[in-house]
Amino acid sequence: MDFSDTPVSADAVAMTPQMRVLSRLRQSTGLQQSGDSSAAIAELEAALADVRATPYEVEFQTRVQLVGALADLYLETAAIEQARTLLAEESTFAEGVFQIIQVSGTKEQRRDSAGGRVFLRDRLQQAMIIKTEAPEIRVKEWISGEPATLASLRGRVVLLEFWATWCKPCREMFAKLKQLDEIYRPRGLEIIALTRHYFADRHTGESQADELNLMRRTVAEQDLTFRVGVAEDERTQELYGATGLPTLALIDRTSIVRDMHFGGGEDARLEELLNRYLDV
Repeated sequence: MDFSDTPVSADAVAMTPQMRVLSRLRQSTGLQQSGDSSAAIAELEAALADVRATPYEVEFQTRVQLVGALADLYLETAAIEQARTLLAEESTFAEGVFQIIQVSGTKEQRRDSAGGRVFLRDRLQQAMIIKTEAPEIRVKEWISGEPATLASLRGRVVLLEFWATWCKPCREMFAKLKQLDEIYRPRGLEIIALTRHYFADRHTGESQADELNLMRRTVAEQDLTFRVGVAEDERTQELYGATGLPTLALIDRTSIVRDMHFGGGEDARLEELLNRYLDV
């Protein structure tokens, strides 16, 4: 559906493209909060048309924010193919921007272009695995809970979290995960928190042991009783598009990925999804 001809006010016409996009983003947020997803999508699609018509008059970070918001709405409204197409197209654009800015940009511009490129790449990977069978996890050591694979947990609903010891939002998320584990485990929920070595030299056993001890201390301090594992390497994280932390993946009883998002997520939406798939 093409919203490029969506009417805008005379004031909006007088705005710069950057200002118009930011205005549409704000309007979309208000519409979404009021429950009008269709109107919110229309606002963002109109903003996207504006961005693509004036690609170098809108800040790259604003474009990434817009694409992320629109992709999220597509995924929430089951428009999976639209989300995949959008993210694939914008990932290609972001790659081009990244290559140019690495040569001629400032340090801040290089950082921002790299961050936007990774965000869109990972969100595309997440969109690609939603409604498909969950990639198996590769765990070399379990810090908490009995060893398991996703295949062995088939028949349960799995909430998979990617985290790291240095990630403050991840530590904050543990309190919520503990609460969800207590409430929903009797109904069939399994929570797995998966991390990997970030600081240790994989060829140096001593440095890996030191980092593993830090992981164990974090789990002990948080008093976690659900499964916590250490991945073999970054491959599982890449399969789930989970460079940004924390990232959550919701996997149903038949091992199909039903939802993926960065951050802790909105509590009400997460619990609505948990109830939906636990009731199946």
